[in-house]
Amino acid sequence: MKIPNQAIRDTTMLTSKEVPFQASNLTELATKAIRHGMTWTVFRPEYGVFLAEGQGHILRRLPQPTLVLEYIPDPRIPAKISDSLYIESPAVDKLFFGILEGDRSLNLPDYRIGTTKEVYETMYSLDPTGTATKKIRDNRHPSFEPKCLFGFSDIIPLAAPILHETMLNDPKQSHPIRLPIPAQYSTGLLSHKEGFVVFSHRLDAFINSPRYTREKNVASLAVPQGLLKVQHAFKHLQKTWQEWEDEVLANSQINNRPIGLLRCCELAWSMCEKHFIKLNGESGESFYRDLMASHLKNAVNYWHQAWNRMREGTARDHFGLRDYIAEGMHLYWDYLELVVEEMVSRGYTAVPTEVIREAWVMMIFKGFCWWRSHWMMEGQDMCEAPERLPSEYYDYGKEVKKGDGEEDFVVL
Repeated sequence: MKIPNQAIRDTTMLTSKEVPFQASNLTELATKAIRHGMTWTVFRPEYGVFLAEGQGHILRRLPQPTLVLEYIPDPRIPAKISDSLYIESPAVDKLFFGILEGDRSLNLPDYRIGTTKEVYETMYSLDPTGTATKKIRDNRHPSFEPKCLFGFSDIIPLAAPILHETMLNDPKQSHPIRLPIPAQYSTGLLSHKEGFVVFSHRLDAFINSPRYTREKNVASLAVPQGLLKVQHAFKHLQKTWQEWEDEVLANSQINNRPIGLLRCCELAWSMCEKHFIKLNGESGESFYRDLMASHLKNAVNYWHQAWNRMREGTARDHFGLRDYIAEGMHLYWDYLELVVEEMVSRGYTAVPTEVIREAWVMMIFKGFCWWRSHWMMEGQDMCEAPERLPSEYYDYGKEVKKGDGEEDFVVL
């Protein structure tokens, strides 16, 4: 029998001393169970059907008319009660439902990216031409790479705020977070060493290019301050912290990444965010969103083009690293002029093109800083059996008030 939403209301659900967490509604119950290492094998609140397993325990509904959940030891597995495995914040809770919280300071909405269908819909909302969505669909074809979201995965570090308590206030927070998108391999160029190394070399070359020449009697542009700030910050991080470029080393430090690295990353990230807050105020409140969309529209093309260049023998220097990924970042730089064209087509004709180029560089650097401030969990079965809940269940029953004679439920 279907249970109406009104029956799922705020109440004290967790009363047993054995339960390692407390919750006041179903969304909170769902997220806290996941935080403590449990996996929801069944979560259908509209039908009152629940089953979670993990950490040697089972959380299930009792077979009776009222909504009563019991938390009992799993007879198949030695029982243990774990500390929270994931960051405890509303933004991270959303990831359990495949919802990426957008940075409100940059006027970004939440993006639903927990299923392939939601990825297509989100990309279409950012690029109504549909070309980028088609490319993602082609990449996900079973005969190609159905476990990857090339380029699109950049939306995570580019759209999200810092998802934990800032290192500047609380140096103890450096927890892993749940991978929100339906792909096994989805960290992308902004997390890989190849991306960092090629970006640094291309940035130096860009700053020293003829467009910014300082020779006398030659018409030139002044190097935008944002480019110089990024170059300086990048080289400081590169020189000071091996983990900055080396994702293998960084990802081996799940909850104990160097505090100095995290502080430097978040200071640099904040510098870029402040720049974009100012740009949004000067050029239109959607400037950053449109810049991100313009990047994603082109970024989804890099994988095929990188392999084509390798086959043709036209790939650029990969600095002894994985050539196809290094070539991907070279292509990102190649796409810069396409990003400028896209921004102009979106109506930013009054914004100097040098401002758009500077903004793109700062956005990509901001993405690097985000990745080194977080660690995303990825499992071998993520694509086939993602440990997340449908996005429509986020906030399910949260707004229902007491006092209307609805059915209570508790956890025993």
